[in-house]
Amino acid sequence: MRTLSLVLSAVIVAAAAASGQSNTESRPPSNETAGATIVAGTGKCFTCHRIQKAGSRSGPDLTDIGAIRTSDQLRAALLDPDAEILPENRRYRVVTHDGVTTVGRLLNHDTFQVLMRDTKDQLRSFQKADLREHGFVEGSPMPSYRMTLSPQELADVIAYLSTLKGVVAQ
Repeated sequence: MRTLSLVLSAVIVAAAAASGQSNTESRPPSNETAGATIVAGTGKCFTCHRIQKAGSRSGPDLTDIGAIRTSDQLRAALLDPDAEILPENRRYRVVTHDGVTTVGRLLNHDTFQVLMRDTKDQLRSFQKADLREHGFVEGSPMPSYRMTLSPQELADVIAYLSTLKGVVAQ
């Protein structure tokens, strides 16, 4: 039965492709230069992300995101960042005995200490004996761009991110 379902799905996708239809909504033509401008400006992506040598290290590095993610995956991440958070990108929170809370990206922890990069891009080390609590934070700090970007802007940003393959022309 599963095989029949897979065959039928493949036939439907092939028929849609042959007729010029797609199983995704109609998308505007994109402009990667405009997308780069949005990423660096109004999108505020460099507040958390790094591309090449620009931006912060508090979020995932996007230098090679186009080599590891499809445009549909990029679209999904921009519209619903909480849907998939890779383990290495989860936020970690520590609270000291004095009540000071620090949130950031966990770099390492062992029996005695927690090493993390905080939201100000500072490397922080905490002795577990000095902590009241510590653990992973649910959800992504990245906002959804569903209401922030127009369909054209979203297409432009995806086009730009798709070009990021980690190789820099010399």
